Amino acid sequence: DVGSVAAYVDRELTDQRATWERVAWLRELWDGPLVIKGVLSARDARLAVDYGADAVYVSNHGGRQLDASPGTLDVLPEIAQAVGGRAEILLDGGVRRGQDVVMARALGATACLAGRPWFFALGAGGRAALEQYLDVVKRDIDRTLALVGIPRLDDVDGSVLR
Repeated sequence: DVGSVAAYVDRELTDQRATWERVAWLRELWDGPLVIKGVLSARDARLAVDYGADAVYVSNHGGRQLDASPGTLDVLPEIAQAVGGRAEILLDGGVRRGQDVVMARALGATACLAGRPWFFALGAGGRAALEQYLDVVKRDIDRTLALVGIPRLDDVDGSVLR
């Protein structure tokens, strides 16, 4: 089953050639945005940026590769501190509703990505259900911002956690 998506993912995630030097090599070849996905520690976040990443993507790949992987929100503050504004911080894992987006922003994420809920909505009801899901998330972000007294998502910081 060499051509399956699962085989491809298994092969790529266990490729021993995936090193920081390889990232530097890629950075030399590519002048577009470079994002490193699967960052779960401050050390790796620092290295990703040092080797040329424009963004670190905090993801445990849905916890499917290592069942003892930390939750993305648990490691996000240390990663944000390590990156120190030198790169964008993208986050996925557990982002299901607007409140999750606000929480991630408060902990240091630049943006959130959420795959599973989109696929569920699309599978359950097609485009209309996906549009409804996105509308629900947007309204939930707005409601959460109102409840914490912050008018814009761009103004969210760690103070909303207290």
